[in-house]
Amino acid sequence: MMTLAIDAVDDAPAVALAEGGRLLARDGWTTAQRHSVELLPRIDALLRQQGVDKRDVRAVFVDIGPGGYAALRVGVSIAKTIAHALAVSIVGVGRLELDAWRASDAGGPQRIVAVHRAGRGDLAWAVYRRDGDQWREEQAPRMTRAEELLAALDAGAAATGDIDDSLAERLAPTATIVAPQIARIDALVTLGLRRLDAGRIDDPRTLVPLYLRAPAIGPQPPL
Repeated sequence: MMTLAIDAVDDAPAVALAEGGRLLARDGWTTAQRHSVELLPRIDALLRQQGVDKRDVRAVFVDIGPGGYAALRVGVSIAKTIAHALAVSIVGVGRLELDAWRASDAGGPQRIVAVHRAGRGDLAWAVYRRDGDQWREEQAPRMTRAEELLAALDAGAAATGDIDDSLAERLAPTATIVAPQIARIDALVTLGLRRLDAGRIDDPRTLVPLYLRAPAIGPQPPL
């Protein structure tokens, strides 16, 4: 099964093609809020380079955030449009879960806390656990101050994601800082396929970005 993965939550987007879970090719780049003009051409170029007709794509996986508002809206909208046009399944996976999975090989079976700096002094975070082939969410994504994250940590946890020196110092008494072992787009290929195989597909009519808080510029229209 040919699958297309789209990760556009920040200024380092990426797309990937995989077949049966085996990565065929990926394309990652940096951009200055030009997702709306760059993402589709990058997808088209990736398909051409691999000699893949878009009609061969049987499922679309997309990172639903949290992340930048404009980037997320573009990424999710394009993923939904492609899935609708091709009449194929779509699977959305959150950024925090992807970041936790990226570090899960190094983190071992303990709790893995994925952190994203959301601006205004807030942290978006969630907790996952990988034990062998078992993978589960233990605390759903939320937005809090650092103090609430620190209070929720258990001794021996692994932490990964947007962790600068200051936050690392505060986490150090409780958590081990773990670096990602794979690219986020590769994690999206893996977790997207796991969900697809388990029948956990999304409805493209209701799939929306995971923002965790309202945009500062005011209400956004539906996708």
